[in-house]
Amino acid sequence: MKRDILLVVMMLFLTVLVLSSAATAEELKPTTLTWVAGGVGGGWYVQAGGIARLIAEKEPKLTIKVVPGGGVVNPVRVSKHKDDLGWGITFVDKMAFKGLAPIYEKPNPDVRSLGGIFGIYHIHFLAAQNRGITTVAELADMVKAGKAIKVAAPMKGTSDLPLVENIFKFYGISFDAIEKAGGKVFHAVYADMVNLYKDKHVDYVFTHLGLPGAAVTEMTVSRDSTLLSVSDECVAHIHDSLGTLSADTGRAVIPKETYKGQDADVTAIASAGEFIVNKDVPDLVAYTIIKLICGNIEEVHKINPANQNFIPENGWKNVAVPLHPGAEAFYREAGYMQ
Repeated sequence: MKRDILLVVMMLFLTVLVLSSAATAEELKPTTLTWVAGGVGGGWYVQAGGIARLIAEKEPKLTIKVVPGGGVVNPVRVSKHKDDLGWGITFVDKMAFKGLAPIYEKPNPDVRSLGGIFGIYHIHFLAAQNRGITTVAELADMVKAGKAIKVAAPMKGTSDLPLVENIFKFYGISFDAIEKAGGKVFHAVYADMVNLYKDKHVDYVFTHLGLPGAAVTEMTVSRDSTLLSVSDECVAHIHDSLGTLSADTGRAVIPKETYKGQDADVTAIASAGEFIVNKDVPDLVAYTIIKLICGNIEEVHKINPANQNFIPENGWKNVAVPLHPGAEAFYREAGYMQ
């Protein structure tokens, strides 16, 4: 009997020893990471810097250096191990991951996500009110009927332009079709779009901005305007193909009274900011970063208004590339992800 008790005690001791060794093996090691954000001093750069400081305060073993970047280059830099972390935009990240033209020539398969939503950006289809239309479908019908229209669109080489082009494709038109119908397309920065619209050189403007977009606010003040809505089917199609936000998030809409003269909600395509990471960042590091963000969510929300869109319980849902295993482990452990 005593011998059996002794064996049980020894087995328990060995079990504790093994578990302790495993825990030690999984102990977080001092790690320095780079986080590619946006332009120095810009919104993304400041947003990343605030979160990086918070992480360092809560876990001194993690040092995160914020470096400048941009929406199109960030997923490529992260996938190619040039940076460990980055800000991304859902549809851009998905295009980068898959290598979709016209932005990317080949896939970038090593980019993963830690979670979203960190910022929301809507495609605005703005029309002069005297044009007499309320939907993008009606705009497409005008082009198909051969009517000449004058539009201002995002610059070539930006991530905004392909998103508008994909929406147009859903409706069976293109910028080439607008020009073939005798219309004009001005590819411009947002400041120039405002002037083109105010001076009536164009009657339609397409932008990709957070709410309320300053450029759109200025344009709607200068001319009586209408925001054109897209269909629910368009929202679902662009979500499925490019990872924009689905209708059930409640975010694929520009709420009424966002702009002057807007007396009703307008269905719109909405993209989201997500936190991306290289797949080879150790699981424990990825796990710790997202755990610290979720565990200090009130502080994270205070850092930047865009962070207020991040809800820990839903962080794993609204991403466009696969979750990093470390992030998935956290969301499952927290009971957010089944």
